[in-house]
Amino acid sequence: MSENNNNQASTLGSAFQGIAGAVQRGIGQLTGSTKDIQDGTARKIDAEEENERSHAAGKLGPVTATAEGGTHVDSKDRQQGSWNQTIGSGKQFVGGMIGNESLKAQGRAQYDEGVQQETSGQASDLVDGYADRISGAIGGALSNDQVEQERYKRQHDGGKAAIRSVEKDLQKKVDADE
Repeated sequence: MSENNNNQASTLGSAFQGIAGAVQRGIGQLTGSTKDIQDGTARKIDAEEENERSHAAGKLGPVTATAEGGTHVDSKDRQQGSWNQTIGSGKQFVGGMIGNESLKAQGRAQYDEGVQQETSGQASDLVDGYADRISGAIGGALSNDQVEQERYKRQHDGGKAAIRSVEKDLQKKVDADE
C-alpha cells in the first residue's frame, strides 16, 4: 500500500498516488499494456484506501482521536454552543407544550445563539487544526533533532484530529438533516 515515510495514512499522499495510478492506467490503455492498466488500477485502489484511513477518527463528546494518536478537545465555544442549542430546544419544546410564547421565543434565541457559538468554534478549531498540521509537517521535515521531530509530529497529529473533529460534527449535522 502507498503510505508516507512515517508509515501513516496521508490525505495529500493518497491524492498524489491516486493521480499517479490514473496516469499509469491511462498510459497502459494508450499503449495496450495490460500490466500498466492493472498496476495503475491497483495503485488507485490503494490510494483510495489510504485516503479512507487518513480520515478515520473517533469522537466521543468533545474529544476526538485519530488512528495516528492525535487528540483534540473541542473549543469552549463549540461545547457551549452545543449546550445552548440543547437548552434552547428544550425551552422551545416546553414553551410550545404549555403555550408560553415568551419561553418558546427565549428558547429559539438561545438555540440561535448556540448555533452561532458552535459555528464560530468550529471555524476556529478548523483554522488552528490546519495551521498545526501544516507547521507540524514543515517543522518536522526541516528539523534534524529527533525530539523536535516528535514534537512537530504531535503538533501535526493534533491538528489533524482538530480537523477531523469539525468534519465529524458537520457530517453528523448533514446526516441529521437527511
